[in-house]
Amino acid sequence: MGPYKYRSYTSSTTSDPDNSRKENSTVLRLAEQYLIRAEARAQQNKLDLAIADVDVIRARAGLPLIANTNPSISKTALLDAIMQERRVELFTEWGHRWFDLKRTGKALAVLSAIKPGFTSDDLLYPIPESELNKNPFLEQNPGY
Repeated sequence: MGPYKYRSYTSSTTSDPDNSRKENSTVLRLAEQYLIRAEARAQQNKLDLAIADVDVIRARAGLPLIANTNPSISKTALLDAIMQERRVELFTEWGHRWFDLKRTGKALAVLSAIKPGFTSDDLLYPIPESELNKNPFLEQNPGY
C-alpha cells in the first residue's frame, strides 16, 4: 500500500494520466512549524526556547528580535506575541486565524467586537445530515 494509501483514483479510462487521480496537497510551512513549537514551548514554560523560535521568524522578516527587545517577557505576553506572529505570518491562509481563536477560547470575544450579532452558536459547525440520519440521538447544533 505504502505511498499510494491515500490516493483517490477516478476512472482508468481517462485519456490524460494526470487527470486520472485526485490527491489532496499537504502544505507545511516552515514558519508555521516554528510558531507551533514556540507556542508549545511557551506553554511548557520554556520561554527562552520559545523566544528563539519566534525570533527565527522575526529575523527573516527583518523585525527586532524579542531576545534583544524584551528577553524577560512574561509567559502571557509571549503567548500573545506568538498569536500575533501567527496572525500576520499566516494571514488569509487556510483559516488559521479562525482556528487559533477557537483553540485559545478567544473567538467569541474577538469576533463579537467586530461582527454585530455574533453569538456562541456561531462558533459551532453543523452536524452533517448524514450523521444525524445515522444516529437518532444526535441533535443539530443551535443555529442550523
